Amino acid sequence: MNNFLLDLPLWAVMAIIIAGLTGFAVGLQAVVRRWFPEIQSARHNDVAGFLAAVIGVIYAVTVGFIIAEQWENFTDAKERTYREAFSLGAIAEGSSVLGPEQQARYADAVLTYNRAVLRWWPQQGHTETEEETRDAQTLEPLYALAGQAQVTNEAQRAFVRETTAELGQVARDREDRLHRAGQAHLEWPLWVLIAFASAVVLVFCALFGLESRWLHYTMITGVALAVASNLMLVVLLNHPLSGALRVAPDSYQSVVDDLSGG
Repeated sequence: MNNFLLDLPLWAVMAIIIAGLTGFAVGLQAVVRRWFPEIQSARHNDVAGFLAAVIGVIYAVTVGFIIAEQWENFTDAKERTYREAFSLGAIAEGSSVLGPEQQARYADAVLTYNRAVLRWWPQQGHTETEEETRDAQTLEPLYALAGQAQVTNEAQRAFVRETTAELGQVARDREDRLHRAGQAHLEWPLWVLIAFASAVVLVFCALFGLESRWLHYTMITGVALAVASNLMLVVLLNHPLSGALRVAPDSYQSVVDDLSGG
């Protein structure tokens, strides 16, 4: 289901998750009230309320931990794309110590790389079949320029040395980006855990006794909306480089604009 949601706009993802889970909760409530009318007497509410509170705390801690970890993964992916793009931009600007001719070559190599990344970006969910756009994201021209540099002073030697080290970090960030693009962050056992915990919360809310039908439906709808909001966050953050909520290639476009004067 998560892969199916990747290509949908944000409003569609929200509609499917929120409407689907809310409909399930209301339907569950209708079944419970119809087949177990004695629940409306509320004689069991003291015990049910205590158990619901315990389950709610466990659910909040479990899902909260998962969402926090996913958000950390999302921000890490964003920071790595920034570092990848702006490190190359800094190399192009710093190459001025080698003279205008070499600086133009460095700028062309960086522009070619960043434009290849921008062409690849809309196809993130299917990068395993986009070998051409993956292969275009190569750092070999920049490595070649650094290796062939004819240095004559300490500033030029320092630039070549720092550029070689920086390209190693950029290469690691590139491989991390390509890997994240085709991989889900959350493993399937955690999906089972989230689904089970969400279902238990809704079931206990349905078993809580209330004489007022509409008040009961209103309360369980509110709980379902809260659970659906958490589930939606988990789904949206599961693929940091694809889907409705994803890291944008703004940093690469910014470098292209700066170097091309656009």
